[in-house]
Amino acid sequence: MLTLTKDRALALALLLIVAVMWVESGTIRPPTSWQPYGSALFPRILLITIALLSIIILLRSLFTKVTPQPSLGRAITEWFLRRKTIVALFFLFGLYAALLPVLGYIVATMSFLIASFALLLGIDTKRKWAINLGISCIFVPLVFVIFRFGLNVWLP
Repeated sequence: MLTLTKDRALALALLLIVAVMWVESGTIRPPTSWQPYGSALFPRILLITIALLSIIILLRSLFTKVTPQPSLGRAITEWFLRRKTIVALFFLFGLYAALLPVLGYIVATMSFLIASFALLLGIDTKRKWAINLGISCIFVPLVFVIFRFGLNVWLP
């Protein structure tokens, strides 16, 4: 019998969210004569990527052996303790989404990337700081230029 595991539940939830977001992306304004692809291209690329990764998680969970689960309260506590970095990243993303209209794309995104990489890499050496600042200072303006001048999409 097929049981619902964490991976299967996550994959199914993500596929459901992707389906809803895909339908909602149809309401994005179609491309104008001066836009080669339109504003819906980038969100749809992200949705396809998330859907493919969710399918991989789902397929992988079907081929792994299910182990007995601990109690729900203990499982939730263990989940938060093992994934505190992920929870912190979600918090940072929420903060980024809230500050994006206030600070603008470049400042908010650069701050988000620096904080995220600091959280993920663990900033304890000059080399990691250089990588963090290098990636943040190169890719944020690059994405801005691509959207502004390549796709003719205004970013906040």
